[in-house]
Amino acid sequence: MIGHTHSLVCKLASSVFTPTNWIAMTSFEKFGSHFQLRLFHYLIADKEFAASVLDILQPEFFSNDHYRTLITLLIAHFEKYHTMPSFENLGVTVSSEISDEVELEYLQDVLKKITVETDTTDKDFIEDKTIEFCKQQAMVNAIQDCVPLIKREDYESIFGIIQNAMNAGSARDDGHDYFDQALLRRMGERFPISTGLDLLDKYLSGGLGAGEVGIILAGTGVGKSMMLVFLAAEALLQGLNVLYYTLELSDHMVALRLDTKLTGINLTELLTDSEGAYRERVNTKLKKIRKKTGKEPRVIIKEYPTRTASITTIRTHLMKLRHKGFVPDIILVDYADILKPLTPYKEKRYELESNVEQLRALSGEMKIPVWTASQTNRDGLDTSIVSLKTISESLAKAMVADVIISVGRDINLVEREEACYYLAKNRFGQDKVIFTGRFDPGTLDFRIDQEGLQESEITQQAEKAKNSRINDRVKELFDTKD
Repeated sequence: MIGHTHSLVCKLASSVFTPTNWIAMTSFEKFGSHFQLRLFHYLIADKEFAASVLDILQPEFFSNDHYRTLITLLIAHFEKYHTMPSFENLGVTVSSEISDEVELEYLQDVLKKITVETDTTDKDFIEDKTIEFCKQQAMVNAIQDCVPLIKREDYESIFGIIQNAMNAGSARDDGHDYFDQALLRRMGERFPISTGLDLLDKYLSGGLGAGEVGIILAGTGVGKSMMLVFLAAEALLQGLNVLYYTLELSDHMVALRLDTKLTGINLTELLTDSEGAYRERVNTKLKKIRKKTGKEPRVIIKEYPTRTASITTIRTHLMKLRHKGFVPDIILVDYADILKPLTPYKEKRYELESNVEQLRALSGEMKIPVWTASQTNRDGLDTSIVSLKTISESLAKAMVADVIISVGRDINLVEREEACYYLAKNRFGQDKVIFTGRFDPGTLDFRIDQEGLQESEITQQAEKAKNSRINDRVKELFDTKD
C-alpha cells in the first residue's frame, strides 16, 4: 500500500514539476499580461468573486514584481477592511505605500489600464480560469506536503490535506438570512426519508432528513443491526439508493437479512437454503419494487473488518462510488461504536464521541441522512424502556445525534415477539415517547401498534403477562397430576 501510494505521488510530482513547465505552470504568465490586468479589474469590481478567491490567490502567481506588489496591497486591504478598495482609493494606497519612483510610475500606469471600463464579456472566463488555476496550485502544494506523510503512513492527514485542496476556492455560503429568506424556509428542505413506521414518522416530521444523523440504541443481541437492515429495506421500497456499511457482519449476511425483510421468508430458512429454492422469489420481489417505484434503486453493501474502517475510509469509498455513478440517498453504518477513530485517545469514550461527530460531518457535507447504532451498557439489558442513561461509554454521542430510538426487549416482550420503541431524543418535536409493537427478528417484521404509552402502562402489561404465564404453568401442573 505504501509503495503504491508513494509511486502514485511521485508520478504526479514528476509530471508536474519539470524544468520546462515550472514557471508557466506556477504563474499567470501563460495567460499573458492582458489576462492579469483584467483579473485585477474584476477583483475590485466584483467583490463576491474577490471574497471567494483571495484566500487562495498568492502574489507569486503573478508574472512580474509590479503585479505582485499590487496584489499584496489588495490582499492587505481586504484583510484589514474585509472588502476591496474602490479604484480611486487603490490609487491613494499605491501613492502612499510605494516610495520608489520607477515602481510608482509603473503601477500608476497599471491602475489606468485596470480602471478603464471595457467590454465585460470575458468576465466569467477570467474568473473561472483564475479559480481553476488557484485550485490546481493548491493541489500541487498538497501533493508536496503529502510526500513526507507517506513515509510515516499518516494516511488520515494525507486525506485531510487533499480534501482541503479540493475544497480550495469553493463558493462561500454566507449563511441563512432569517428575514430575506423567510419565504424559502420550509420543512420540505429536509427531504425526510420515512422509517416505514408511520406512528414514529409522525413525531419525526416524516423521517430522517438530509444532513441528519439517527442512532438506534439497544443492548447486545437485541436487534440493532436488524433495525438498520429494516430501515435500509424501507428506503429501498421507496425507490431510493441505499449504501450500507457493515463492520461486524458479512455483506452476504446483510444481504440475506434484506431478502428476509423484502420477502417475508424466515431468515433461518434462507440460511439453510443450499439449493437456492427461494432465489427466484427474491428476484421477483426486487423486480416488483422497481416496477412499482418506476425507478431502478440500488443497494451497495460494503463490508470492512471491525475497527479497520474510519470515516476517511467511508469518504474515500463514497467518492469512488460517486465517480462510478452511484449516488446514495441514505447511508447506514453498522455501527458507529466499532469504527476506527481518526485520532486515537486514551479513553474509549472520546473515540466513540469523535466517531459520531465525524458521521454528522459526513452527513452534513453530503446532505444525506445517516443511520447508525450504538450499544447500551449493562443497565440496558433485559429491560423494556432503554433510556439515554444506558448509552455505552459516552453520553456525548447522544448530544451529536438528531434522533435516538432505543429498542427494549425484556423477557415478557420477547415471549410476545414485541418490543418497546422509545423515542429518546428528537430535534424535530416531542421526544420521550414510548411505543410498543411487533418485533420479530426472524422475518424482520417490525411494527408500532401503540404510541404515547406511559412507563407504568408498560410495567402493568409486563406484570399481566407474567401472571398469565404463572397461571398457565400452574394449570399445566394440575392437569398433569389429573
